[in-house]
Amino acid sequence: MLKILQNCSTKTNIEATILAKLNNKVKKSTIHGDVSSYIPTLTFLSGPSIGKEIPLLHRQLTLGRGNDCDIVIADPAVSRKHLQIICRNILKNSEFTNFKVVLKDLDSKNGTLVNYSRIKKTILKPGDKIILGRVILKYEHRDLAEKRFFDEIYRFATVDSLTTLHNKSTIIGMLKDEIVVNIRDRHWVSVVLIDIDKFKSLNDIYGHQKGDRILRTVADLILFSVKQRGKVGRIGADEFLIVLPETDQNEAIRIAEGIRQRLESKVGRDSGLKENVTASFGVASKLASNADSEQMLEDAYVALYRSKSLGRNRVELWKTPDNFNPETSNGNVEKENREFLSR
Repeated sequence: MLKILQNCSTKTNIEATILAKLNNKVKKSTIHGDVSSYIPTLTFLSGPSIGKEIPLLHRQLTLGRGNDCDIVIADPAVSRKHLQIICRNILKNSEFTNFKVVLKDLDSKNGTLVNYSRIKKTILKPGDKIILGRVILKYEHRDLAEKRFFDEIYRFATVDSLTTLHNKSTIIGMLKDEIVVNIRDRHWVSVVLIDIDKFKSLNDIYGHQKGDRILRTVADLILFSVKQRGKVGRIGADEFLIVLPETDQNEAIRIAEGIRQRLESKVGRDSGLKENVTASFGVASKLASNADSEQMLEDAYVALYRSKSLGRNRVELWKTPDNFNPETSNGNVEKENREFLSR
């Protein structure tokens, strides 16, 4: 997904940027008539980002599996740098009247198809389908009304309405993406599960409006704490998930502990309560080459249950053969983890 669109909190700034650039660059387009404005757009027709629209407002974009690409496609069949899209202005009577959008394959291993024909370089036309790996994109011209409509539909499908974080299906899809993107580089991927302690009691005592305020405050604090390091979603009534790419267990624990401390000291006060609000944390870290998204979430839940069983308001790490300390472990990692589930 386009990097500038990764965080929900930047949506307003992005829309403002789009409108400003439209005024400068496409207002006088003649493609749909003398008074029409359009945005050259790529739409995901398949893959984890299905439905997502990417406005082509940059002069040059690179698509591929590598993290240094402008649009990262989490598909092992996609090359690290797979293709490039170049937006060129066409001059007529000293005014910008059109865009020419050029697609160029970057000698990718599996090639690039446009309308199911393999190409090296071509000029895109509205309606063209671009296929790289198992992902299909469609090139379109969107006017402003269409762009806002499709953005709103996508937001409803991917964003939690209360906290404006990613919803459950979206954040889990992002975890799967990060595993694929980092799998060949043997990078670590970490997840942090957060569960607000005794949230039901807080809801019963203070009411649902106050409970919603607590959830929004927690969400804002987590998002601010993670910033550009990872992605954050709400996956349950009082549960949150952080996905941390290229982050090992020690760094993940440090991030989780920092959030735990800030949450304990700020959320209750900022929510207008007389008591502190705390949360329990479960951390799981894996080399991407050994990682499975469902297993990582299960492992993080076991660590979270351990945190709850040991008194709440703490950070616990799932122990694996890669990260446990034999001097402090009983030697049976699986048993040591699972025994907390039977308590």
